[in-house]
This record gives sequence, structure tokens and C-alpha cells, in this order.
Amino acid sequence: MSLQQKTIQRYRQFFPDDTLREVSGRTGIQITRVFRLLSGKNMKVAELEAFERVIRLKVAENPSFARMTDVIEEASAILTNEELAKIAEYVQRKVSNRSFGRLYIRAHQQDSHIA
Repeated sequence: MSLQQKTIQRYRQFFPDDTLREVSGRTGIQITRVFRLLSGKNMKVAELEAFERVIRLKVAENPSFARMTDVIEEASAILTNEELAKIAEYVQRKVSNRSFGRLYIRAHQQDSHIA
């Protein structure tokens, strides 16, 4: 996955429901250009920086996330590959459990509306 794709994916994780107009407003990129970028056109460096700036501002709102990011960067420089693999597996398991829980709750909510 390219840096551009990762950046857009991260942006969509923080702002999943943003319209083209909202993306344009947050990033300062023209709406037609946003459409092209989200459709796969190559980003210019300034556009990538605009998306990254918005992501950094969102991350800064949550001190725990910023702390975790800092710890991960430090750990990647110090810990062995095996230790990093264990941590990554643990985090992935937590994410999967949370995702499964949301799907389970959503399915039961829909079932209760049908009944």
C-alpha cells in the first residue's frame, strides 16, 4: 500500500462520514481535486501534507493516542522483532475483539427492530 493510500485510509478512519465538501474544508484542497485524489489520482506533496496535518490535529485531541504513537516509535527502535510481533499480535487481537463486539451489538439491535 502506498503512502497516499495509507494517508487516505487513516483520514477515513478519523473522519469516516466526511463529504467531499468537508474534506475540502478541512484540508484546504479544492473539492474537485479532493474527488480526484479519493478516486486514486496521485497527490502532490503539499496535498499529502494537508491530509497529514488534519490527521495530526485529530490525533492531538486524544493524548492517549499521541502517547501510544510515541511509545510505538520508541519501541520499534529498541525492542526485538519477536517482542514487537507479540505486541502487534496483542493489539490486533484487541482490535478484532472490539470490531467483533460492535458487529454483534449492531446485529442484535437490528434483530430487535425487526421483531
